Amino acid sequence: MITLCAAAVLVISCSSAETTIATSTTAPTTTSTAPATTGATTTTTTLPSTTTAPPSPDRTLPVPEHAAPAIDGVIVDGEWDGATETTLTDGSSLVLMRSNETLYVALRGHSLGAVNLAIATTDVVWILHSSAALGSVLYSEADEAWTLIHDFDWCCRGANNEAARLALLENEGWQANIGFAGDPGTVEYEVTLPWSDAAVAVSYQTEDTEPAFLPTDLTTEAKADLIGPFTDARRFHLGEWYHLAPAGS
Repeated sequence: MITLCAAAVLVISCSSAETTIATSTTAPTTTSTAPATTGATTTTTTLPSTTTAPPSPDRTLPVPEHAAPAIDGVIVDGEWDGATETTLTDGSSLVLMRSNETLYVALRGHSLGAVNLAIATTDVVWILHSSAALGSVLYSEADEAWTLIHDFDWCCRGANNEAARLALLENEGWQANIGFAGDPGTVEYEVTLPWSDAAVAVSYQTEDTEPAFLPTDLTTEAKADLIGPFTDARRFHLGEWYHLAPAGS
């Protein structure tokens, strides 16, 4: 049985094009201090086992195969068995697995917050955002910097609006639960975008904490890649991100 930390629900607003928790939809840049876990390791585990493996020396995260989970923000016993688990800087965990060609990612945080899941292929970078609504930005590779070619188009504000989430999945290749659906701090993603051998990184923030990141050893510049505002041009430090590789074929 996986135990999740619960916390009081806080207000998240997504009313503007570039908002973060309480004021905007991308992770906020507050000045409050949150304890960070140092020396976090990437592990491959059969949940709910606590057995850990040593860090991957080549920054590759294996993505094992398993039956598809429900995208509802609730992790039930057995749903993520065998998934690869890795840890953010604040001790929150991220688990990854696949069902055929579809990627599934779940963040188990400590309370309601904003999550940015970044996935980069050779020529595009997606930032997939979940808080009080779902939305994404898309960057295309250019000579000097990555260029914004798709800005946030917010949707799926209702906790039980499955039709809107399935439309997002069809139109953009991903869906997730919003923060108000499921257990506070738990966000589950379904991604049909190309992801094999893609680079991946994550930011997560609640109202009263500084952002937490994956990988845990990102430089200051690489951390800034993952939080807003997302401007028309941006440089991404993809060499610092993890890479995804299908496993268990």
